[in-house]
Amino acid sequence: MIVHDCDNADDFAALEARAEKQDLMGEKLLQAFGPDTLDEARNRGFRPR
Repeated sequence: MIVHDCDNADDFAALEARAEKQDLMGEKLLQAFGPDTLDEARNRGFRPR
């Protein structure tokens, strides 16, 4: 699993482009959740992009 920091404009733009190009929503390969920090995301098994 990969975590994207959507508070970072460049990271979010890259995610948007990838989601559209690869139809991540249609393929059900994109999940959103609300950890407060990247450390919390890592604790949930995600790794930075």
